[in-house]
Amino acid sequence: MTNLLFHASVVLHIITAAAWFGMGLRLAGRARTVLEAGPEAALALAEDGQRSVYLMNIFIVLTLVFSYVSFFLGGGFAAYHPAYHASLTLIAILVLVHFFLIWRPWKSMVSALQNGGDAGTYRKRVAIGTGSGHLLWLVILVLMFWEEFMGVL
Repeated sequence: MTNLLFHASVVLHIITAAAWFGMGLRLAGRARTVLEAGPEAALALAEDGQRSVYLMNIFIVLTLVFSYVSFFLGGGFAAYHPAYHASLTLIAILVLVHFFLIWRPWKSMVSALQNGGDAGTYRKRVAIGTGSGHLLWLVILVLMFWEEFMGVL
């Protein structure tokens, strides 16, 4: 039963991580489109994007949860190499990056559009946050498979 839970959590970890990454690919472009649209269309596009960001919230938290479940069901600290331990820590940092550099600026951009404020600075923050998150995501991926990569070389 534990083996089944381990494999299920690994699969769910991969799916949620891929979903977060994929949904974030067009987020910066969507923010740019929001600002180029007219006032009514901009608000509608921003609110639609906010739903995507909300789903990203769910996926990144589930990625973190499934990573820890997989880690401990797979044997914990003794079973994994130090680079994998670092990747586990970086997933927690990725969650913080998401909430502080993607979700909050997007929410602020929607609020600025609703109140007639300047949303341009928030678009830049969303782009920076998304790019930083994707870079961190790739670093995490490499660290998780570091031993396998080094074994090939």
